[in-house]
Amino acid sequence: MDSQKKRFSWPLILALTLHLTILALFALSSLFKYTEKESTPAQEIINATIVDETKEQIESTPEATAKPEPEKPDERLAEEKIKQQTEANLKAEQTLHQAEAEKAKTEVEKAEAAKAKQAEIAKAEAAEAAQKKAETAKAEAAAKARQAEIAKAEAKQLQAEKTKAEAAKEEARKKTEAAAKAKQVEIAKAKAEAAAKAKAEAEKAAKAEAAEAAKAEAAAKAKQAEKAKAEAKQLEAEKAAKIKAEAAKKQAEAEKEEARKKTEAAAKAKQAEIAKAKAEAEAAEAAKKKAEAAKAEAAAKAKQAEIAKAEAAAKAKAEAEKVAKSKADAEAARAKAEADAAAAKAKAAEEQAEALKAKAAAAQAEAEKAKAAIKQKVNRSWIRPSDKTGLKCTIRVRLMSDGTVIDASVISSSGDEIFDRSAENAVNKASPLPVPKDKNLFAKEFRSFQFVFEPK
Repeated sequence: MDSQKKRFSWPLILALTLHLTILALFALSSLFKYTEKESTPAQEIINATIVDETKEQIESTPEATAKPEPEKPDERLAEEKIKQQTEANLKAEQTLHQAEAEKAKTEVEKAEAAKAKQAEIAKAEAAEAAQKKAETAKAEAAAKARQAEIAKAEAKQLQAEKTKAEAAKEEARKKTEAAAKAKQVEIAKAKAEAAAKAKAEAEKAAKAEAAEAAKAEAAAKAKQAEKAKAEAKQLEAEKAAKIKAEAAKKQAEAEKEEARKKTEAAAKAKQAEIAKAKAEAEAAEAAKKKAEAAKAEAAAKAKQAEIAKAEAAAKAKAEAEKVAKSKADAEAARAKAEADAAAAKAKAAEEQAEALKAKAAAAQAEAEKAKAAIKQKVNRSWIRPSDKTGLKCTIRVRLMSDGTVIDASVISSSGDEIFDRSAENAVNKASPLPVPKDKNLFAKEFRSFQFVFEPK
């Protein structure tokens, strides 16, 4: 726009300069003729005074005095040349004005085409709204007709129910009268039945109480029998222990008596059997040693049995610990596997989140790039109105999937109607706008969006 303005302004400046030059030439030519007629003697006097100074000035003065006479044809030629130049300048101005008029006409036609497009869109939207309104009215009429039919059916049903209710009321009245007649007959019967029922319930309650009491008594008896059984068992155990103790005591006494008798028999036969006693003593000593050896062997065997038992217990404990350890290791492995699976799942979720985040960032970057490209294309398509700088406005744009502009309207005005209309025209002129190929991104960010138009 600025280059076009500069291109058209230079011819205007040149034409004005030529006009001023022509006026100056006319003024100079008239002054020059006047001075030629009035000041010829003065030139001779000046030439006479200059002759004394330099020879060159003396030689030049005759040429100066001789020039004015033959310049008349040159002036006519100059005037004709100036006239031709003026006519050429006028033609250039007319051509320039005609070009500007054609340009203004083209802009007006473009504006009218944009208005016609907006009118068509508004007409289509109005037709769609009218169709929706007609469909809504039709649906409302159908709903009202349906409601009327329902109301009619309900009224008919109410009438039938009313008739039925009246018939039922009449029948109920008749039944009430019959019931009233039979009520007095049934009162005594009801009283008798109630008395019999109360008596039966009382008997039943008494029986239930007796059964509960018998049940409780049986439970108490069973408890007492169990207690007695436990006491008898305890007494039997105590008696068996007492009998066992007495038997042991008797056995000990018998052994003691037998030992006493043996001692007495031995004392009586001691002196008679010294040698035999000595032999017996030796035999007893040998038997004692043998018994001690057997006892030691039995103790050793018992110790070995205890050791074997301890080893078996230790082995069983080791086996149990081994099983427990295996179980613990299996649990730990399972827990570790679950933890690893959870960690892998968390890592996969984190990677997926990162991928989604990266995708969102890439989509945002692509959206910002597309918006910058849209602003740049709209700025290139904008024709600046005269003396409109430092203004901005917010435009809402609706697009088709290929970037074709459906509608562009200012939603936040700059305060200047001409600037706002020029911004809308720039958006329509820049159609189709550069939009991303991603359909989801287009539907989310560019189906309908707004941006601030602030040309630099």
